[in-house]
Amino acid sequence: MSIGLLAAAAVVLAAAVLVHVAMIFLTLAPPNVLKVRDQALINSYVQPEFGQDWKLFAPNPKQRNDAIGVRLRSTGARGALHVSEWINLTDQDVTAIKGDPAPSHVHQNMLRIAWDNAEALRGPGDRPNGVRGMVADTYLKRVVLQRVGRRWRGERITGVQIAGRYTMVAPPSWTSEEKPDTTTYRVLPWRPVIDQDYKGL
Repeated sequence: MSIGLLAAAAVVLAAAVLVHVAMIFLTLAPPNVLKVRDQALINSYVQPEFGQDWKLFAPNPKQRNDAIGVRLRSTGARGALHVSEWINLTDQDVTAIKGDPAPSHVHQNMLRIAWDNAEALRGPGDRPNGVRGMVADTYLKRVVLQRVGRRWRGERITGVQIAGRYTMVAPPSWTSEEKPDTTTYRVLPWRPVIDQDYKGL
């Protein structure tokens, strides 16, 4: 191979490295004229192979506190229906890991992921959207039933209602941001519970 071809290859390689470094830099840089103007081009180059986020070091920092709860409908011996108070499942998970030098987040993550998927895959009328939505909804119900069991205060559980509570994380004391004072809720419709729901639990 001639010196000319080697020099040309080196120039092309150097140009490719410069373009790559520039694209990664623009992805991570604060908003600026180039980034705003060429956002689509930058994204098409960076995603998905060179995506930059906190997952390299830790999960993406949460901007809000999410709590997932459930209330139960049970049937008594004479057919009387009873509805429980809301049970905060997220609070149970947090209590279970507090003070543990080697805590497991398996249950906490399982509940959170099941809720996120079921919530995202809902369509008109707050019903599961398509087959994936139905699978996600059923999975969420089974995760909850695994926690609460088959009976509530001695009565058979015949229905569940699952909800999420979202509270924005307060800003640090050294900033001028105002503390958010709103809490929002997402309450899903009641779902019947049958013996098939407990299969394999």
